[in-house]
Amino acid sequence: MISRRSALALLGSTPLLMGRSAFAVPSRLPKTRDRPMAGDLDLSTLDVVDSHMHPVRRVLISQAYAGQMKEFASLAVPPGDYPGKSALAARAAQGAQTLVMDAPRRTGYFNYIARTYGVAPTLEGFDSVVAPHITSDAEFTRYITSIFDRERIRTVVLQAAEPAPSPPATLIPANRYVWTTVASDFTRLKWAHSQGLTALPDILAAIDRTMEAAVTAGCRGFKNLSAYYRPLALSRPSPQEADAALQTLLKSSPVSTGVNDQPVFADAATNSAQTTYEDYLFRHVYAKAGQLERPVIIHTAVALHPSLRTDFNDPRPLYAVFTDPDIQRAGTEFILIHSGYPTTDVVAAFISQFSNVYTDVSFYSKYPGALLEVYRSLLALGPSTKIMHGSDANSVPEEIGYCAWNSRAVLARVLTEYRQSFGWTQQDIQVMAENVLHRNARRLFRIG
Repeated sequence: MISRRSALALLGSTPLLMGRSAFAVPSRLPKTRDRPMAGDLDLSTLDVVDSHMHPVRRVLISQAYAGQMKEFASLAVPPGDYPGKSALAARAAQGAQTLVMDAPRRTGYFNYIARTYGVAPTLEGFDSVVAPHITSDAEFTRYITSIFDRERIRTVVLQAAEPAPSPPATLIPANRYVWTTVASDFTRLKWAHSQGLTALPDILAAIDRTMEAAVTAGCRGFKNLSAYYRPLALSRPSPQEADAALQTLLKSSPVSTGVNDQPVFADAATNSAQTTYEDYLFRHVYAKAGQLERPVIIHTAVALHPSLRTDFNDPRPLYAVFTDPDIQRAGTEFILIHSGYPTTDVVAAFISQFSNVYTDVSFYSKYPGALLEVYRSLLALGPSTKIMHGSDANSVPEEIGYCAWNSRAVLARVLTEYRQSFGWTQQDIQVMAENVLHRNARRLFRIG
């Protein structure tokens, strides 16, 4: 769920090795592993397609977590010089360490590494697994492939960092991924500035050209991550209103920036103009994606990252988007990633109402307790053809494998309930498992 830019900033790219024990290469795999059974179906025999993740980096887990803790701590300390800032920073650092290191996802993750590689469930044990494989690009690619093969992950859907019509840089083998790109940046004034554009028709034409070029290059979807900095609701401004809003913005300068570099203006009228301009372009992007037969992927969830807000991620205003006549005519499909948590029931209702709305369990596949709640809620109401596994992995590649393992284990538990208590047949639950683990993502992202 961490944005791609934030992930890159906190991870870095140069490994800092931690001492002699960090280089101990695991020499064995456990002889047995728990098998995720639902009736006589062993879910570990089924392929997995990961519907949403970010490029992984050649770093140790200790580096990844240290960067994450530093970022979280910085968000809890107001800028400027003032008495008591150093003490506040120390408390924030301790709090960030608790958020990262005491989270249930960390416990399960480290235990997964321990039982898979026969190392201690500690930072040092985890680093000892990763360290030998980040010495070169070629070795890192082999490492990624070994994780994919171990967990039967056939393909991943990789989100590019920038709104560029080209694949992201990655060391994942080319035959094991497809990619999506960020489209929400098209709606921000700084994107128009970067293109040297000041007229609304020229901005719309440039958006169209960029999206078309992305599809030609292989793009499988367009992501909206605006829930990091604004609500998902959209008004329906006319072209004239959008142009007037653009002219207001061109004559104004922000007084500060908010989360994700969102400009903040001194007066309410200019801030309102920014919303009007963005709303008009969002509706255009959504319709264009439908015309290009590519889904729109929308971030809808709150957890872990301190800057995420429930009001910005509230999926309920999307009802008006799904029923917008222009968007309906374009036939746009929507994927609400991260299941809308903590309002997963709303997303479950949406996927039961709208044939063009889908969801995934990415990010929450790192939290098996929450994942159990999410899978139960989604499968209780929505067709299994509307739900996908995903990881939202963004640091070391072991996270991709851990999420696949979690998804199978939790899904097996839920499907066992359906088989034992709800009158579903073995064939019924096998169809559900295959839909969630790989079939739906293959169709939506055009994976052969």
